[in-house]
Amino acid sequence: MIKIDNVPEPKKKVTDTKEKNPKNKKIDIYKFSEDVLHELSDDNVPSIPSNYSVYFEKMLDEKSDEFRKEIGDILMSHAESMSDGGNINIEKEIKQGFIQIKSMLQAVAIVYKNLNVMKSIIQKRMQSLENNTNILALQNVLSAFNQDLIKLNDLMEKHLDVIKVSYVEVGKMFKAIEEQSIYDTMFEVYNKKFLVASIQSEIESVKRYGYSSSFLFVKIKDKFVARLKNLKDRNNMFKSMSQLLLKTSRRSDIVAHYGDGCFAMVMKYTDENGTKQACKRILNMLACMPWKIDSEESNLDVQVVSSMITKDKSMEELLSNALDTLATTEFEEQPIFLGHTDREQ
Repeated sequence: MIKIDNVPEPKKKVTDTKEKNPKNKKIDIYKFSEDVLHELSDDNVPSIPSNYSVYFEKMLDEKSDEFRKEIGDILMSHAESMSDGGNINIEKEIKQGFIQIKSMLQAVAIVYKNLNVMKSIIQKRMQSLENNTNILALQNVLSAFNQDLIKLNDLMEKHLDVIKVSYVEVGKMFKAIEEQSIYDTMFEVYNKKFLVASIQSEIESVKRYGYSSSFLFVKIKDKFVARLKNLKDRNNMFKSMSQLLLKTSRRSDIVAHYGDGCFAMVMKYTDENGTKQACKRILNMLACMPWKIDSEESNLDVQVVSSMITKDKSMEELLSNALDTLATTEFEEQPIFLGHTDREQ
């Protein structure tokens, strides 16, 4: 897994954090945990779980391979599911259930339609036999069969009314759930609603604590997307891009789908230098990602626009500036960094 080094460097100690002889040194997770807390305090960052996690990962990266392996084993043995992950799984299950209900209703509708077709056929046949006295017995059988079908049809209509009411209620419930959803099931990342809330939260944190955070937008250029005529192929390409962004992000980063194949990443505790490095790595990584169009392999042509999250601009202003830049810089050199106020390359 490629890691994007987008977190500010913890302040350097007098001694190097890399152990020269790790094999001769016992792994002490308790001391390391205390060092992380001290680092948070020195950098004036609140010691809340999310902040601790970011600093823990960053400082762990500076340790030896053996130290990281030992800590990784300890973490794996005490791993717990994240609450957001649980919510995501619930959303997946609910949406899958809705798909099944919709499928069931469609099947019932087809049965109902076929019964009506059968009824029409019998009526047509009976009309053709009305003047034929030689087959009176057959007419009686068909008439009785028709009456049975009428009764069955009445029952089906009643059941269908019940199913329709249930379907409407399930639809309302699903809509309510979708309005509260934080997850994009198609691309398996967070959705626009969660992205907006995350940026707003970071603005408040920047105002309160004064640390640096940033975000970026990344999308495949319109001229490249236009070469893919099939919607399914386009979505597959967007899905591949979203999964690559997920794999290269840190656990503290938030990867989200803003809409129409445009993805975003919120990078907590990330200064200008870290943001620029992250943008360049993402750009180079995606630019090397091949995609087959009309039996011809082409590398993705992408745009990346990033911005610092500042206390002086609202969430709407930050997003609007970044999206406007994204819309007007398709043919300019990438990536583009907006900085705090003025646009930078």
